[in-house]
Amino acid sequence: MTLQTAQIETAIHDIHDFFTDWVGGRCPGDAETFKKNALDRISDNLVAIFPAGRRFGKDDFKGYMSSIYGSNPEFRIRISDIRINHVSDTMAVVNYQEWQKAAKDSDRPNNGRITTMVLGEKAPGSIEILQVHETWLPEEVVAAGDFEF
Repeated sequence: MTLQTAQIETAIHDIHDFFTDWVGGRCPGDAETFKKNALDRISDNLVAIFPAGRRFGKDDFKGYMSSIYGSNPEFRIRISDIRINHVSDTMAVVNYQEWQKAAKDSDRPNNGRITTMVLGEKAPGSIEILQVHETWLPEEVVAAGDFEF
C-alpha cells in the first residue's frame, strides 16, 4: 500500500509541533516524552543538513535538542506548502516551507526555509524521517512573509 498523503502531512506537522513545544517548554521535559515524540520518529541513520550546511545525525540531534528544552518560550514554527514529489509503497520525498519565528539559534530570528524530507515506512502505518535537507528562502520572500503565528 502506498504511503498516504494525510499520513505524510501528519508526520511533518507532528514533529514540528513537538519541536516548538519542546523548545518552548510547553510539554514535559523528560526523556520518555522526547523519545516518544522525536527519537522514535527519526531513523537511526538520519542525515539532516541545515541551511548553513551543518550536517547532523541522530546522536547530534538528540544531544542538541536535549540541551535546549524550554530555552525559548517565544519560538514558533509554521509549516506550509507541503508538496509530495515522489511516493511509493514505503518511501516519500516531500518539500515544504518552514517558517520560524523568534529562533534564537539562527542568524535571522524570523526566517524561512524550504525543506526536503525523505520519509520511510518504519512499520505498517508508521513513518520515520530518513533525511532532511534545508535551504534558506530568498531574503525578499522572507521579508514579505507573515510572521503572525
